This record gives sequence, C-alpha cells and structure tokens, in this order.
Amino acid sequence: MDDPVQIFKEAVDALNRVDRAEITRLVDPQIAFVPMRAAVSGAYLGHAGMEEFLSENEDKYEYFRAEFDQLEALPDGRVLSIGRILVRGLGGESETIVPTAGIATFRDGRMLSWHDYGTEAAARAKAAEGS
Repeated sequence: MDDPVQIFKEAVDALNRVDRAEITRLVDPQIAFVPMRAAVSGAYLGHAGMEEFLSENEDKYEYFRAEFDQLEALPDGRVLSIGRILVRGLGGESETIVPTAGIATFRDGRMLSWHDYGTEAAARAKAAEGS
C-alpha cells in the first residue's frame, strides 16, 4: 500500500481501536509521534514510544478517539490532517474535544512521523513551508 491518505486512515483506525499489532504494521520503527502533549512529555519515538503513548492513554482515559474531517495529500507525499481528539477521563469525567491539525510523513509504505500543530492555520503554514 503506497497511498499515504489510506495509510493514515488505517493508522488512525488502529489507534482508535488500540490495535497494537496493526499500529506496529502501519508505522515505521523509527516513527516520531508528536501530539500536542509532547510539549510536556516529549515526542514518542519508535514502536516503544507508540506503546508508551497507548499505555498513557489507558492510564488516563476511558476512551481516546481521533476523528479527521479533512485529509489532504500534499504534493511532496505528506498528509495534512484536520479534525478533533475526543477523550473522556477515567472516573466519570465529561468528554473533552480538542482540535487537532497535523502533518504526517511516510517512508516505504509506513507512517514515519506525525506532528500535531494544534490549529488548522498553524498546520497549513507548516505545510506551505515544505518538508
């Protein structure tokens, strides 16, 4: 599979289902995963970093779900993704919806990186800069 938008969709679906085997299949062993919380936690690197991210989600949230309304294949092979993250904390907290807008890169049919820039404007500005 070489379609980066399809790879991204499948990776998000695997993340939402917490399908560790599928995530491992779809992401590069050297992935740099940089969600907004990385400002505090640091980037999640490699398959071990993805496992750490998933474990943190299980420790904090009843559910963590990413939804993307816009997925745009950029001319250089990256994917611009715009949507929201929905989370509900453990212990009956109310659902929180957080905007997300990021760029994914790919290598050899797998996601190599994803960086959340937080807002559509910031992600589009980064996309315009090129890779």
